[in-house]
Amino acid sequence: MALACHRCNERHYNFTTATDPKTQEQVPLFHPRQQKWSDHFIWTKNGIKILGTTSTGRATSEKFDFNDERRDEPSIQVARRFWVEAGWHPPQSDPRQE
Repeated sequence: MALACHRCNERHYNFTTATDPKTQEQVPLFHPRQQKWSDHFIWTKNGIKILGTTSTGRATSEKFDFNDERRDEPSIQVARRFWVEAGWHPPQSDPRQE
């Protein structure tokens, strides 16, 4: 088992690949038990969005809409903004954009 929000868990379904939006190639999705998060993702400087840094990271972020960019109201960005202000987010061990 890997920690994931309910919505991301539902979106995962049984998918194992997705399209990298940069290269348009089908690539494996990020596997949290076999791969290290920081090898594929970083947080934006303000800690609000997740950015994929590899083809796997980009494809996974796009497939699961990690940043709620396909919604009318990006609730996850709103929540993350509150978490950042409270000092709870992002995790200190996670890399951030310079």
